[in-house]
Amino acid sequence: MPDGRDLIRTMGWIPLPYSCVGLVRKTAVSGRNTVWSWLVLIPWASDSKPWIDGTKVMTASTKSEADERADIVAHLRDLLDRRYGETVGNRAVDDLLQRIRDEA
Repeated sequence: MPDGRDLIRTMGWIPLPYSCVGLVRKTAVSGRNTVWSWLVLIPWASDSKPWIDGTKVMTASTKSEADERADIVAHLRDLLDRRYGETVGNRAVDDLLQRIRDEA
């Protein structure tokens, strides 16, 4: 039975760290600025909202659209690292220690 991941990829969703997926869109060009928006789904999040959304205005530059998109994706990875990095890392260590105890 298909689980929908292939369909999600065709919609432009990209894989991100911590089992998240993100959608990044260039939403507007206003004068000399480009406005990018994003939505990151965090399916396992236990806090009040399992997503992160936002926008970022990028000032005019000689960067290509692909380079600007790469900057936004790097920004999202940094957001996820700051938000979940320590928690997920600690959980991974705890899970490993528990597996070692269970095998002993």
